[in-house]
Amino acid sequence: MSLQCQLCWANIDNLSVPERHRHYDAHLEESERNPHPQANSSSSTTSKNLRSWLSKGKLRNPMTANVEKSQDVFWYPAMHTPPPKNFVPGLIPVLKKALLQSHAKGTTIRAVLCYEGAVYISRQMWDASWGCGYRNFLMSCAALMDQPYQPMYFPLLDKPISPGIRNLQAWIEEAWNSGFDVEGRVQLKKLVDTKKWIGTSDICAAFLSRGIPAELADFEVKDPKKGLTPLTNWIVQYFNKYSKHNSGSTINTALLGASPVQGTPCMPLIVQDNKHSRLVIGYEMTKLGAVSLLIFDPSKLPSKHLRSVALNTSTNSFSVRPQGGDNKRRESGSQTDDMNKPIKANHAHNEDNGSDAAWTDGDDHEIEFVEEHMRNRSGDIEIKSEVQKVTEKGTKNMNKIDKDISVDEPSYRDVLKHFRWDNRSLQRTHKYQILYFPLEEPLSTSEMKRRKILTSEQIT
Repeated sequence: MSLQCQLCWANIDNLSVPERHRHYDAHLEESERNPHPQANSSSSTTSKNLRSWLSKGKLRNPMTANVEKSQDVFWYPAMHTPPPKNFVPGLIPVLKKALLQSHAKGTTIRAVLCYEGAVYISRQMWDASWGCGYRNFLMSCAALMDQPYQPMYFPLLDKPISPGIRNLQAWIEEAWNSGFDVEGRVQLKKLVDTKKWIGTSDICAAFLSRGIPAELADFEVKDPKKGLTPLTNWIVQYFNKYSKHNSGSTINTALLGASPVQGTPCMPLIVQDNKHSRLVIGYEMTKLGAVSLLIFDPSKLPSKHLRSVALNTSTNSFSVRPQGGDNKRRESGSQTDDMNKPIKANHAHNEDNGSDAAWTDGDDHEIEFVEEHMRNRSGDIEIKSEVQKVTEKGTKNMNKIDKDISVDEPSYRDVLKHFRWDNRSLQRTHKYQILYFPLEEPLSTSEMKRRKILTSEQIT
């Protein structure tokens, strides 16, 4: 029996595995040029204020099964191999540099970012209408498996079933079978091999069933005057907590040289509304006092140039990254051979060739790539006159840097535009649920038993 392309039915028997990938990629590139409906996601919550949005999906189309099989992969930075084309490591350092330049121009007063090993993972054509929750799960796993602070997370996430989109569906059903999230089981009934949307509580149940500490927080606008301020304040405090915890500095020491753009060890968090979910990677405070949340949106595709610069940054960072947890991850996770290739879900046999030829955002934005040397120290600066002193110092340094920047590179504003969560979009929804990871010790058996009924904090 001949092997046929499941999209055009051409005979591909004589094509090698990479050639078959390129054949399918050509179909996907053509599809990317045509507009497609904005994906809708839904969330399920223990408080039932989001659970009702969850919609039933359909069984997957067998015509796309082969494409899906080759592209349902997982990758994290410690693998030291080229990432799949929709995985982009190295963007947190790139974003830091853009924010620092914005600070030098007087726009950004302060910014705090999550763990720099976070990976941006975009949806692909085969999961474009339902995959945002799954992609946020993969982005969370990539950070959790790469971070060195809780190295025992790695074996818990890697075995017996490694992360993946279809594998997450199996994770969730296994969590149900173990007694986690009975409400979610009643609502979704069957998940494996469907296109059903999942929400933050479904993902939370999956992590808890693996022994990974995870927490939910719910927010609903009840006071129109306050609007979303309590939500953004909660997120700011989440990142600030890690910033303060990892520094013994005072305001005076911050004024003497701490960077206004700080990296922290905290994990990114997933924010879900009734239509979509995003990964929040930090926040930015502007000179007007406004707070902009910074996000990895799985529905957006970074430009080829942005991806290229980020990959270059990621490659260069391996020589300076802390290696404290890496050996433990290798010993307790996959075997050495498995570390040399992306992890395939559903036992796929084909390798992703890592090409990113088709992945642009339509505008083909480039990014401004500038040098800067930052100390990982806290600088909680709240006195305006003192902030200006730091700004002046930063401006002086950045002006020197600007001389080395190629004039044909676009503005740092293009970089920030890709990551800022537009406030108008944020304000359209009045209900949100957050999933976050406190980076505590893995759950004991008794703790897992207590967490089978999901609960959530109420943000007020």
